Parts: sequence; structure tokens; C-alpha cells
Amino acid sequence: MIITIDGPAASGKSSIATEICKRLKMVPLKTGLLYRAVAYILVQELDKTINIETPNELSINDLNFIKDITYEFTDGIAHVLFKGKDVTEKLSFSSIDQIASIVSANKNVRELLLDVQRQIATKYNIVADGRDCGSVVFPSADYKFYLTATAEARAKRVMADVARKAETRTLEDVQKDIELRDKRDKERDVAPLIVPSDAITIDNTNLDFEQTVQEFLKHIKI
Repeated sequence: MIITIDGPAASGKSSIATEICKRLKMVPLKTGLLYRAVAYILVQELDKTINIETPNELSINDLNFIKDITYEFTDGIAHVLFKGKDVTEKLSFSSIDQIASIVSANKNVRELLLDVQRQIATKYNIVADGRDCGSVVFPSADYKFYLTATAEARAKRVMADVARKAETRTLEDVQKDIELRDKRDKERDVAPLIVPSDAITIDNTNLDFEQTVQEFLKHIKI
């Protein structure tokens, strides 16, 4: 079975996907982690400068390292490794948010990661969350969802998330970054953020975590 959850940044896709997997005994495919890994490796490991104006300047040769990225699911936790080294903890920093958004607009990055994602789905029953899981990666998914919330609500969640290490920033700055990322994700030429065909839209602006999970589960029949 394949369940997809698309939606804008900080809407809670990853957390909800993880919880649904726990309850339905499925495996979470956190596609955002893969793009964040590419961003992290380019900037921190390869010392590349990413130009916001020309996201497609990265060539296939520049991205050859993607073959060394692996995705594993161990003890109920998703891990991303680069050349065998677990880099998962480094991928949640808020400083990577904008870089990941820029990198994800690169057609070569998306093409190279497409097969990686689909291959994982041949091994497990998955819940895949990201920007284009239901629209591009798994258009024939058994269940498609679109999870959203207001930019203000999402900014507050980023500020409250210790793992994102955004406490030194203001709420206004975080909200501006989210709005900028929304605009870029929706307007990019390659796999823009849209509500997938046949997707169920859930707005969790005024829902807590458990209420959001229940909104999903009431639609899923196993």
C-alpha cells in the first residue's frame, strides 16, 4: 500500500506520516529528508554555493554523489546516510530550509531521486510525505492527502521545534521564510507544489496532533 501526504513546509507532514506508520505498521518515506540531504551535502560536505536565481545550474556531474545517499528504516526510525555515515540529525536545522527548497527545484536532483523513492516503495508498504508525492512520484497511490495550515501557524511550530534550532530567530522572520518557500515551491517549473488529483485536503491550523492523526485515519481503510 502507498499513502502520500503532500503539503507546504512545516504543516506537520513528516510527524503525521511517522505516527500513521506506527499505527498501521507501515514504513515512512520521508522524501523531504532526501532533498535536505542533497542540500546539506552540497553546502557542508562539498562546499558548493547554491544560487537562488539559477537552481538548475547543478549538472548531473555535480550531483553524482547522490548515488552515495541511502535511506534506511531501522527500529522504527528513518535514517539518511552519506557514504555510510548517518547524517540524519544534521538535516533538521532550519538553516537548511531555504537551501533544500532551492535544490528541490533542480530538475536533475528530482530525476535522480525519483528512482530512489520508487525503489523504496517496492520493498515496503509506505507513507510518503513531501511536495509532489501524490502528483508526481506516486500518482497511483492508494490514498492521497494534502496537509496544510496558515503560514503563521506553521511558523509558530518551527519556533517551538527544538530540533530545528530556530530559537535565535524571530517569529516574523520565520514566517517570511515560510511564505517565500511556499511561493517558490508553488511557482517552480519542475514538480510544483499542488493539491494532487483525488487528494483529501486537511487543514490543521486549529487541530492538535492527535486530532490531525484522526482526520487521516478516518479516511484510510486497511
